[in-house]
Amino acid sequence: MELDPLLLSRLQFVWVIGWHILLPAFTVGLASYIAFLEGMHFFTGQEIYFRISGFWIKIFSVAFGMGVVSGIVMPFQFGTNWSRYSVGLRHPVPATIKAS
Repeated sequence: MELDPLLLSRLQFVWVIGWHILLPAFTVGLASYIAFLEGMHFFTGQEIYFRISGFWIKIFSVAFGMGVVSGIVMPFQFGTNWSRYSVGLRHPVPATIKAS
Protein backbone atom coordinates (compact mmCIF):
# COMPACT_ATOMS: atom_id res chain seq x y z
CA MET A 1 0.00 0.00 0.00
CA GLU A 2 1.44 3.31 -1.06
CA LEU A 3 0.94 6.23 1.32
CA ASP A 4 0.31 9.16 -0.96
CA PRO A 5 -0.73 12.57 0.45
CA LEU A 6 -4.36 12.15 -0.63
CA LEU A 7 -4.75 8.91 1.32
CA LEU A 8 -2.99 10.36 4.35
CA SER A 9 -5.17 13.47 4.37
CA ARG A 10 -8.29 11.32 4.13
CA LEU A 11 -7.12 9.13 7.00
CA GLN A 12 -6.41 12.21 9.10
CA PHE A 13 -9.86 13.59 8.30
CA VAL A 14 -11.54 10.31 9.25
CA TRP A 15 -9.61 10.29 12.52
CA VAL A 16 -10.62 13.87 13.41
CA ILE A 17 -14.26 13.43 12.39
CA GLY A 18 -14.49 10.15 14.29
CA TRP A 19 -13.25 11.75 17.49
CA HIS A 20 -15.41 14.82 16.94
CA ILE A 21 -18.52 12.67 16.66
CA LEU A 22 -17.71 10.52 19.70
CA LEU A 23 -16.49 13.15 22.15
CA PRO A 24 -19.43 15.60 22.01
CA ALA A 25 -21.90 12.72 22.25
CA PHE A 26 -20.01 11.40 25.27
CA THR A 27 -19.89 14.80 26.97
CA VAL A 28 -23.61 15.44 26.45
CA GLY A 29 -24.47 12.17 28.16
CA LEU A 30 -21.87 12.68 30.84
CA ALA A 31 -23.15 16.17 31.62
CA SER A 32 -26.59 14.71 32.30
CA TYR A 33 -25.08 12.06 34.56
CA ILE A 34 -23.03 14.64 36.47
CA ALA A 35 -26.13 16.81 36.91
CA PHE A 36 -27.97 13.78 38.29
CA LEU A 37 -25.14 13.07 40.73
CA GLU A 38 -25.05 16.69 41.87
CA GLY A 39 -28.81 16.62 42.37
CA MET A 40 -28.57 13.44 44.41
CA HIS A 41 -25.90 15.04 46.57
CA PHE A 42 -28.08 18.12 47.03
CA PHE A 43 -31.23 16.22 47.96
CA THR A 44 -29.72 13.40 50.05
CA GLY A 45 -26.67 15.14 51.48
CA GLN A 46 -24.56 12.00 51.01
CA GLU A 47 -20.92 12.78 50.33
CA ILE A 48 -20.42 9.81 47.98
CA TYR A 49 -22.43 11.49 45.22
CA PHE A 50 -20.24 14.58 45.42
CA ARG A 51 -17.05 12.50 45.25
CA ILE A 52 -18.31 10.52 42.25
CA SER A 53 -19.32 13.70 40.42
CA GLY A 54 -15.88 15.19 41.12
CA PHE A 55 -14.27 12.16 39.48
CA TRP A 56 -16.47 12.41 36.39
CA ILE A 57 -16.04 16.18 36.10
CA LYS A 58 -12.30 15.65 35.50
CA ILE A 59 -13.04 13.19 32.69
CA PHE A 60 -15.72 15.51 31.32
CA SER A 61 -13.34 18.47 31.13
CA VAL A 62 -10.71 16.50 29.21
CA ALA A 63 -13.29 15.06 26.79
CA PHE A 64 -14.89 18.47 26.31
CA GLY A 65 -11.53 20.08 25.57
CA MET A 66 -10.61 17.39 23.07
CA GLY A 67 -13.98 17.77 21.37
CA VAL A 68 -13.47 21.52 21.04
CA VAL A 69 -9.98 21.08 19.62
CA SER A 70 -11.15 18.51 17.07
CA GLY A 71 -13.97 20.88 16.07
CA ILE A 72 -11.54 23.75 15.52
CA VAL A 73 -9.39 21.66 13.18
CA MET A 74 -12.25 20.52 10.94
CA PRO A 75 -12.89 23.76 8.97
CA PHE A 76 -9.20 23.98 8.15
CA GLN A 77 -9.26 20.42 6.86
CA PHE A 78 -12.28 21.23 4.73
CA GLY A 79 -10.48 24.27 3.35
CA THR A 80 -7.18 22.56 2.60
CA ASN A 81 -8.39 19.14 1.47
CA TRP A 82 -11.66 19.94 -0.30
CA SER A 83 -11.42 23.61 -1.20
CA ARG A 84 -12.43 23.02 -4.81
CA TYR A 85 -15.85 21.87 -3.63
CA SER A 86 -16.46 25.10 -1.72
CA VAL A 87 -16.04 27.31 -4.79
CA GLY A 88 -19.32 29.06 -5.41
CA LEU A 89 -20.73 28.48 -1.95
CA ARG A 90 -22.60 31.53 -0.87
CA HIS A 91 -22.24 31.03 2.88
CA PRO A 92 -19.12 29.07 3.93
CA VAL A 93 -19.07 30.95 7.25
CA PRO A 94 -21.36 28.66 9.35
CA ALA A 95 -18.82 25.84 9.32
CA THR A 96 -16.15 28.10 10.78
CA ILE A 97 -18.53 29.73 13.25
CA LYS A 98 -19.47 26.30 14.57
CA ALA A 99 -15.82 25.57 15.31
CA SER A 100 -15.18 28.70 17.32
